Amino acid sequence: MRKYGTGLAVLMAVSIVGIIFGCGNKKQEIPITTVSQSTEDEDPEDTMNGNLPGEGIPVYDVELPEELSSFDFAVWGVNYQIPMTYGEFVECGWTYDGDDQEMVSGQSYLQGETFAMEDSSVTVDIMNPEASEQPVSQCYIAGFHVDAETREGQGVYVNLPGNIVLQNSVEDDVIAAYGAPKDRYEQEQQLVLTYEFGLNRTVQLGFDRETGLLMQLNLQNLKNPAGDETLEHAVSQKTPEVEAYQAPETLGTDLSEFVVSYDGVLYRLPVPVSVLTEHGWEINKKESDEAVKGFQYGYVTLEKDGRRVFGNVRNDSEAAVKIKNCFVTTLYGDMDTTKVPITVAGNITLGTPEEEFLAADLGEYKKMEDTEKQTATYTFYAGGSEENYTEITVDTALHLVRSIRVVNQAGE
Repeated sequence: MRKYGTGLAVLMAVSIVGIIFGCGNKKQEIPITTVSQSTEDEDPEDTMNGNLPGEGIPVYDVELPEELSSFDFAVWGVNYQIPMTYGEFVECGWTYDGDDQEMVSGQSYLQGETFAMEDSSVTVDIMNPEASEQPVSQCYIAGFHVDAETREGQGVYVNLPGNIVLQNSVEDDVIAAYGAPKDRYEQEQQLVLTYEFGLNRTVQLGFDRETGLLMQLNLQNLKNPAGDETLEHAVSQKTPEVEAYQAPETLGTDLSEFVVSYDGVLYRLPVPVSVLTEHGWEINKKESDEAVKGFQYGYVTLEKDGRRVFGNVRNDSEAAVKIKNCFVTTLYGDMDTTKVPITVAGNITLGTPEEEFLAADLGEYKKMEDTEKQTATYTFYAGGSEENYTEITVDTALHLVRSIRVVNQAGE
């Protein structure tokens, strides 16, 4: 049985580490406007046999850029770059273990689809960035995943930018080539380094703790490849939708109003990117879309005083617009990674005592506890939809609010 993932829309700098859920006969389509969380434990007996890891890895003469952010790589000496079309991928010799005429909903993707070549196989993410549904054959390959510690993956030889080689390079090689990772996560049998280049644009590299070798590779780049095609006619001046935005005057007392004080400025979500830039945030052009088609999504990375936030944006106009005319649907802050002061209704902010937060009586919520991380997460949904919510996480050891996320995808 195949496995598929799900996630929640966020605007934040995070490591993409999470859970894969099994499902039945129907594939689970994941909206592109979510952060995908995807790690998967293979069956323990499905491990590599034969030569010791790192021995006998072929040497391929390939030319790749130095930057990991290019999402270039080579398999058996053949160059790839994701996202790439389904047609381009199968022309390289891969065979899809599925129906390529199956329809994928607009602005969604299928996670962990299997492709095989001879005795080897990999899993990929199949993305449809368009507003209307498309068959798999008209979609893009936007994620590429190899586990060389499995029988199916041990013969897949991959070269990465900076002369990094799957099953051959070690952690020191990777850091020398790419610099310090965004996240370094140690497990009993594996060490995982995560590099982020914007929302849903990540590279995870997994090292075997015993041998120290790079054995797992997870690339994902859900950036819309058609974004650059919209530039010629994209609207640069303020759109009527942006002009209609009105900033709130107070935080209020109701979370469903989606008013947020973010870095000392009041915003109502969704908020135009241009309003954030008017208050000191700058668009990282390298990691952000330049333009977004009408009624479609895009990505933006915002920076201010050394802090970075990644986010989905939405174009509420019929015409293509520059990224500054799109709307941010989520704001996030925490005490560890995205250290942006954030306050919501009831004057709840980072560092608020747990007792004071609960006494504010902000309405009904769902509570989820994580005993390992010592956190309790309270989610307040609005309007009967799980797409729009305020999420407040409490450190149960310190009894303080540790993170706040506000999401309003519905708008007015």
